[in-house]
Amino acid sequence: MNAIPSQRHLYMGTFEAEAYWRDAQLASLPALPDRASSAIVAAMDELLFSFCQPGDALLTRYAISPVHRQYIAELGFHPAVNERDLTDGMEQAGGNVSAASVFELLGSRKADTGEGFPQLEGCVLSPFAGLPYVEEAAQAWGITLHQPPLETIRKVNAKTYSSDLKRSLGLRNPGHIVTSFADVAEAGRKLLRDGSFLIKDDFGVSGKGNLHITSTQMLDRIVSYLRGQERKGKQVLFILEPFLEKEQDFSCQFSIGDDGRVDILSVQWLANTQFAYRESLSPDEAFMERLEREGYFSLMQDVGRQLYQDGYYGDVCIDSMTLRGGKLEPIIEINARKSMSLIKHQLDNFLATKNMRGTLTNYSLSHDGSLSYEELLEGLKCEGLLFTGEREEGIMPLGANTLYVNTGGRDGENRIEGHTSISSTTSSNATVREGRSSAKQVRVSGMSSGDRGSEGNGMAKPDLSGKKEAAGSEQARGKGRLYLELVAAGDEDKMRLTTKLERYLAEHHFTVLN
Repeated sequence: MNAIPSQRHLYMGTFEAEAYWRDAQLASLPALPDRASSAIVAAMDELLFSFCQPGDALLTRYAISPVHRQYIAELGFHPAVNERDLTDGMEQAGGNVSAASVFELLGSRKADTGEGFPQLEGCVLSPFAGLPYVEEAAQAWGITLHQPPLETIRKVNAKTYSSDLKRSLGLRNPGHIVTSFADVAEAGRKLLRDGSFLIKDDFGVSGKGNLHITSTQMLDRIVSYLRGQERKGKQVLFILEPFLEKEQDFSCQFSIGDDGRVDILSVQWLANTQFAYRESLSPDEAFMERLEREGYFSLMQDVGRQLYQDGYYGDVCIDSMTLRGGKLEPIIEINARKSMSLIKHQLDNFLATKNMRGTLTNYSLSHDGSLSYEELLEGLKCEGLLFTGEREEGIMPLGANTLYVNTGGRDGENRIEGHTSISSTTSSNATVREGRSSAKQVRVSGMSSGDRGSEGNGMAKPDLSGKKEAAGSEQARGKGRLYLELVAAGDEDKMRLTTKLERYLAEHHFTVLN
């Protein structure tokens, strides 16, 4: 939301915001560290170019590939960008640079000469999500802030807030807030009488911080796991909800002005692969009419007004779903931030000026980085697949960094000086053999993790079943993710483009993992 349209805006952010809102003293659910996926998420900020208007600035953790800058410029996007990584030169200074948000990195550069960075003074910050160190970064670089206090942002993004709001609005399935391992055991056994249920971390995100409990044996193992953490001084705080048999995930995006006005922006259907975000696509007219008829948009207005009364204004994404049997579940959880589907909405607006439509999707890929991004774009163009703005359909790549961050560089042959491939480590990274992921397992026998596939960042969830993947040894290959807008007039055209793209990727030694 551009709250001050007359000024230049600065777009930047760290997509896994929940990790920075979460209290370190809270107990956690079992999880498998995946550094390769974390590296991809850290590079997703390049997708924010879709918000940029003429004169705006885009600051990303890793400088955008010059090849990609040229590509989006040909489409009409000309943000002022950083030509150096925000992490440039900081590895030698010590500290955990990989865990720092872009705001912490920017704030720590206050003594920087500014070489390789756009002019930021006077820009109004429009972040993906409000995070710690925003004020320090703004003060160091003369950036104008226009957002609620960080504590308010943190409060309204907690799952407990969503649960309490659903209860106050008289909605079904508000969930059980539990504050001890004993509460988990008691509430869990009651829920299992009627079926399986989810345990949600207060700041969980797509594929992480959620477990699908289907038996008393699984529940007992989790209770034992949490008991151990509680004895070490950790605080238990989770939400237990009945597992709902969904028919369709969808989300609603709206903005809340600093005057309290709530503007509904879009509704997007969500397609998910094994509970993780896969793509956003536009719903049909009949679905939108159903939402209007059942009072969904009126409820979204009520949610927006309550968020404003609680001190929040800015971007909001509400995760919702329809259930098998036809019922509507209007609020799964609240994300008081930008979202993947809001990025899809921005691309919808761009394509609408050309009377075109598209789907925001992604491919998780294993590759060795030998095909540069420039070669990838040229190859797609030669195959008649690349969207150029002059064609009525095609593949619009949305970034290079997420694809190449784990293969030692920004875009294959254009290596980053001193940039280490995430896939070269073996202790916690997935390696690849014949397209399958291999990693050191977190074993909780008999358990499986689950998530509703809500708006998030596509992070892979850990395999807690105890089943071992085939051992892999292809250290030269790494995991990347290609985000793209698939521009097609209809389903048949979309399927044809998808088939051609997947054939092209296979011919150039990319293994599709999702």
